[in-house]
Amino acid sequence: MRCPPTLVTEAERLQALALYGFTEEQPLPSLDAVARIAAHMFEMPVAAVNMIGSDHVFFAASIGIDEVDMRREVSFCAHAIAQNDVMVVSDAKRDERFHDNPLVTGEANLRFYAGVPLLSTDGHPLGALCVIDSKPHPEFSETDRERLRELAKMASDRLELRRIEVATEKKLPAPAEAIDRREESEELYRLANFDALTGLANRGRFYRRVEEAMARPLAVAVIMIDLDGFKDVNDTLGHLVGDAVLCEVAIRLERQIGADDMVARLGGDEFAILMPEVTDPVQATEVALAANAAIARPIVVEGQQIRIGATAGMALAPSHARDPLELVGDADLALFKAKAEGRGRVTIFQPAFRVEAAARRHYGMEIHRAVDEGEFLLFYQPQIRLSDRALTGAEALIRWRHPERGLLSPAAFLPALETGPLAATVGTWVLDEACAQAAAWRRSGFSDFRMGVNLFGAQFRLGDLEREVTEALERHHLPPSALELEITENIVLNHDDVALGALKRLRDDGIGIAFDDFGTGFASLSLLKRYPLTRIKIDKSFTDGFLTSKQDASVIRAILDMARSFELETIAEGIEAAQQQDSLRDQGCEEGQGYYYGKPMPAPRFEEAFGGGLYAEAV
Repeated sequence: MRCPPTLVTEAERLQALALYGFTEEQPLPSLDAVARIAAHMFEMPVAAVNMIGSDHVFFAASIGIDEVDMRREVSFCAHAIAQNDVMVVSDAKRDERFHDNPLVTGEANLRFYAGVPLLSTDGHPLGALCVIDSKPHPEFSETDRERLRELAKMASDRLELRRIEVATEKKLPAPAEAIDRREESEELYRLANFDALTGLANRGRFYRRVEEAMARPLAVAVIMIDLDGFKDVNDTLGHLVGDAVLCEVAIRLERQIGADDMVARLGGDEFAILMPEVTDPVQATEVALAANAAIARPIVVEGQQIRIGATAGMALAPSHARDPLELVGDADLALFKAKAEGRGRVTIFQPAFRVEAAARRHYGMEIHRAVDEGEFLLFYQPQIRLSDRALTGAEALIRWRHPERGLLSPAAFLPALETGPLAATVGTWVLDEACAQAAAWRRSGFSDFRMGVNLFGAQFRLGDLEREVTEALERHHLPPSALELEITENIVLNHDDVALGALKRLRDDGIGIAFDDFGTGFASLSLLKRYPLTRIKIDKSFTDGFLTSKQDASVIRAILDMARSFELETIAEGIEAAQQQDSLRDQGCEEGQGYYYGKPMPAPRFEEAFGGGLYAEAV
């Protein structure tokens, strides 16, 4: 068994811990809610806030724990406080640090652990917030880690209030010192309850107000708001301008609420509104829409006019939830859904969102196995030149051959894959597999075959996309023109500067860059100017109805005109009939893709259908 490391600042750490007045008989009841939320959020039987003493551990709060060995030398949390971030032990029996630990081999049967340090105001780790299970969990995603960090902030806020209470209870020897101490306590209270930049309530105070409102009990509406485009402001104009924008957003949000409502800054560019005694979703929606509209108005900072947007999700109690954890979680799920569907939206919680989140979590746990066991495979959908119906290439589309559920389409698992830790790994595999197939087909007679490959956002954030693409082409002896990388608006906006630089270098190397789902997003037009595109993919939603809808027909004409102006090629998705094909061809669209030519299919079937290279010969 590996004993926990002793911190270099151990003496100072223990001095800081002493200021909180903890003993084994004096836990902190206000932390019970944090432990309950953690256990419920991660569906774990055990959650705890552990304080780490000199040779033992004691609970400030816990749920699901009976008698357990509290020696520091066996404590997982004692290891966690030596780290700067979340410590995850997926399977303790397979971890060399813990496989023979008494908590693992004994009655506690600890198999999974995730813990994050809780810091004092001067940065000393006092203890850890942790979740524990008696079974291993191969998947604890970055989203899960971020949620645990956020709960740790909640716990730290409550710990700081405890320190203030302990300090004010002590007798002070002189009036002057008493005044100084009172002023210090007031300052600490302010720091523990309010955001230092905007003056709004902070995350801890917001959660406490939600708990208080629901304990009375009151009807409550919670609106979660995330700023759109704020990262661009920070990256291009600097953090001072970004801070000024956040302060202006805070002012505008406070103007939208009533006297009994609360606006909070939860961190970064995320805000929240609490509206007690609101039961009408229409009323809450009106406030959310007004908030989004207020944020969308130009903000002038140092003579510069800045435009950002906002997306909102909301939930109401008791109609959607009956405890604070569920209510805030439901609003978060609604915000997640709104952001997934596009910018500037307001989405109200629906029970189906919870089912979708559970499915994402479940699939996320299975994706590790799928990668290890090689359960992913690629299907290929043909792309046809409309002028002569010749095969020009294919789009590679991922599928999952699940051992129990059969062949799964991307809609079933992509949300879990894209937000999980293996997105970049799977993206690299897709790229290599697609290039290998393209090389094989080019050798067998598809001489000018072009392969389209969809990118994940994680491929820009992790690793070196440019190097991976170059190495894949070299490994399979493919020219750059044989590969077309497909990007969506969400990818480029979420990783703007990194994505732009990488794509420019790839384009300079001769690799095609296609903009997928064009026309459905918030910033499609502006991206045409900035990004090194070679092709626009007209979204299926326009192709479906353009023969009968004047609006869709107008959109398609406009897209084709813009493509010509920018000297970009075009391909229309979703072609299902000859009339659609002929009309698009007559309007100048070069290529098409859709069920009219073929559904996505495995490589052997693709070869059978298109061995002659012409769509006309395949039907």
